[in-house]
Amino acid sequence: MKSQILKVLAFILCLATLASLVACNGGQGNETDETTENVANTDETTVGDETTEEESETEFTPPELTVEEADGVATVTTTNGFSYKASGYDSINGASFVFRTKLEISFAEDTFTEKFNRMTMQYRANGPVRIYVTYANHIGEDVVADFFVEEGEGSFSGLILDYLTKKSATNITKIAVEPCKEKKVSFTLYGLETEKIDYYIGSYGSTKFYISNERFKLGVDMGWGGAICHVEDLQSNIEGLGNLVNKHDEGRLVQQSYYGTPAIPGVYEPGESFDSKWVYNPVQGGDQYGNDSRIIDIVVTDTSLYIKAQPQDWSLNGAITPSYMENHYILHEDYIEVKNRFVDFSGWTHPITNQEIPAFYTVSYLDTFVWYDGIDPWTGGELSSRDDLNFWGDPQYAADCRFLMRESNTESWCAWVNEDVNYGMGVYVPNADAYSAGRYEYNGSKDADDDGCGYVAPLKKLRLVSYEALEYSYLIATGSLEDIRAIFKENKDFTANEGLSRNSVSMRLPDGDLDLQHMDFSNEEYCGILTGVNDATFEYDATHQALKCTTLGEDPYAAIEFGTAQTVYNAEDYGTIEVVYMIPTTNSTTSYHMELFLSAGSIGGATAGKSVIKPLVADGEYHTLTIDVSNLSFWSGKINQIRLDYFSGAAVDDVIYVKSIELK
Repeated sequence: MKSQILKVLAFILCLATLASLVACNGGQGNETDETTENVANTDETTVGDETTEEESETEFTPPELTVEEADGVATVTTTNGFSYKASGYDSINGASFVFRTKLEISFAEDTFTEKFNRMTMQYRANGPVRIYVTYANHIGEDVVADFFVEEGEGSFSGLILDYLTKKSATNITKIAVEPCKEKKVSFTLYGLETEKIDYYIGSYGSTKFYISNERFKLGVDMGWGGAICHVEDLQSNIEGLGNLVNKHDEGRLVQQSYYGTPAIPGVYEPGESFDSKWVYNPVQGGDQYGNDSRIIDIVVTDTSLYIKAQPQDWSLNGAITPSYMENHYILHEDYIEVKNRFVDFSGWTHPITNQEIPAFYTVSYLDTFVWYDGIDPWTGGELSSRDDLNFWGDPQYAADCRFLMRESNTESWCAWVNEDVNYGMGVYVPNADAYSAGRYEYNGSKDADDDGCGYVAPLKKLRLVSYEALEYSYLIATGSLEDIRAIFKENKDFTANEGLSRNSVSMRLPDGDLDLQHMDFSNEEYCGILTGVNDATFEYDATHQALKCTTLGEDPYAAIEFGTAQTVYNAEDYGTIEVVYMIPTTNSTTSYHMELFLSAGSIGGATAGKSVIKPLVADGEYHTLTIDVSNLSFWSGKINQIRLDYFSGAAVDDVIYVKSIELK
């Protein structure tokens, strides 16, 4: 089961297309369901020098369709002989069926007679749809497999439900198509093909699969949604060091994980984790109860893997999410390229929150975190490093484990290395804004299954938007720090990751130093200093010239990280904190309480008992809240963080405008 404790900070910080234009040739398996494999029967299935399945992108040219209608049933025949019957539609627009609830498509019994484990559909849809395919499994029972399909025109491929147990299917009898949105949609089916591809998993129940070139051996676990479980530098000569990825459980790895809406009454109810209410959290590797994600499609070449997966919802037990994650892993001569894509089909409105892009776990042997913290990127400037990081999920260390980048810093890579031998593994994510990094149960182990590990997540504060693809790419490199940096510099322009800028708020610090003694939120620049957002959105409001804080859940807050400032602020220098605020009369109540968690000295982050609570007035007028902190025993030493829990007992959509926060 996933190590739940390692999800703490990720939660506090709150990763073929669905309409893939991918055509696959070859890769046909043997007829025996249980033994079909692409290589020798070994536990570590590996593809190396020979291409087992070619991936290519082709422009889709739809065939012409003939439609004959009688008594509400349409018979469709294509120019290449494919035929089906359709019913349940409201109208026909050319060759497209328009419907609001469900379109039923049926096939003659002799249409699909050969064994298959993969289906490819050619289609056109003017909105996202969910399809239900009924087929006979390996023992002749009817099975219904559902798939989400994006708006557009092209092809969509999906595997049967029993693919990972090396089974096959026959006889597709019908397809049902439903709109994802509550409105009419038009849909055209141009063709449906089946094939039997190789089973890209190991033997004896193993779901791991490997590809390699002269430099790298890359492994993924199909049972864990195709997440990376193995990166090995085949040219490394460090004794006993093989896999650099910690794979203690499905919560480690290198994988996508995203954070969305809190509870939606009557619609969505997340579970609990760490004795607190969770949020919508698709996780590639599975959920906290050990349930695996579902593999939707696989494409393999000699040096690349494409995997589409449907992830579990972390806090719920076996609740597959209405979303897809896609990963395209490509081996190059001296680095690994990863292309990620995520689409959510829930239809829900998600908050802006911190996202891991991606979650990245390493073996404990790599004990030192290294990154560039300057404003002159790619010029060989001095690197920063920490060999004393603690567990990032512990509130007293959280602020110390967070590293915001400067506005001009495009050298957005970091690495975990062993300083004694100057060797490690780095990740480069263009357009990332920050890092969260730390060590858990540090013991220096080289064992990829050990509980001790290193962690880093490049971060971006953004909103997941239903039906809209979130895409980004990153590079992985291994070797000495000099080699890693040189590889990333040589390939620094491989992508701009422009998709990360949509629906996002910058977390970056200015190249200069903001005055955190006088935080003036009428200056939009200050509105980007808030981190660790939970159950809320924080954005600049031009009308009020203030920071607008909107409640999304039961526990809205955000933090101001003083530790990232160039100036050191000492608590003893400030005896009061003043907050200028206004609460509209349209809110759900006329009074609230604000809590400020004050972290200074040895206190790194929000800690129970280290806070002050004051009442607020909601009358539509601006007020100055004065908080005396001069006699607080814990208000001493360097200020690390102030966490603004701006409301208690608030309702969703309640708002507060903050004009300024000043230390006096």
